[in-house]
Amino acid sequence: MNCENITITDASLEDLRDILDLLSEVQLPHDGVAENVTGFLVARDDAARLIATIGLERHGNTALLRSAAVAPEYQGCGIGSRLTENLLDRATNNGVERVVLLTSTASEFFARHFGFCESSRTAFDKALAGSSEWNLPRCSSAVCMSLELAK
Repeated sequence: MNCENITITDASLEDLRDILDLLSEVQLPHDGVAENVTGFLVARDDAARLIATIGLERHGNTALLRSAAVAPEYQGCGIGSRLTENLLDRATNNGVERVVLLTSTASEFFARHFGFCESSRTAFDKALAGSSEWNLPRCSSAVCMSLELAK
């Protein structure tokens, strides 16, 4: 495994199968990925293998950060941080005012590295009602976090 020469690009429909395979590997849901794949970023290693992904599902001025996944053998290389930074920059540049996420395992990571704060899930139920991931029963017990973006 080489943590150098990692490239990050916008996802395309051609990346969908690889994204879904990675999400399965790390046990994250597929719901809504196909419909929002153009809001995803992907990272590939020097052999062009998709090794990480992250998505932004926009709902008006609020967006759901979702499907943050790094292949197990690449975890700890900083790829997740790079993807998140790129995604948040893109959200800011596109006029997103707040980013919300649900997590069962990474609340400390998102708080420490990016300033996300634990939030009341009900505060975003209306804004994110159209999100299939937001409405999954398996996500109902996840920690809700949010970040207000600079205007």
